[in-house]
Amino acid sequence: MRLNTPESAILSAVIFNALIIVALVPLALRGVKFRAIGAAALLKRNLLIYGLGGIIAPFAGIKLIDMGLSLFHIFS
Repeated sequence: MRLNTPESAILSAVIFNALIIVALVPLALRGVKFRAIGAAALLKRNLLIYGLGGIIAPFAGIKLIDMGLSLFHIFS
């Protein structure tokens, strides 16, 4: 990922996790609307949204936070 320094990489990951937790707690408490669809369609939809999002979003988010930290010369 070519992050700035090991220290900024750790700080970026911690900040990203804190932001995700704050964002997902209200979503988990609210829940989702029930829709009657088949199990295969539901599995495909959930894998696409949460699987790919769970793989791509952390890398992009941590990289953006690291770029912000290096922009403000924190751990550089």
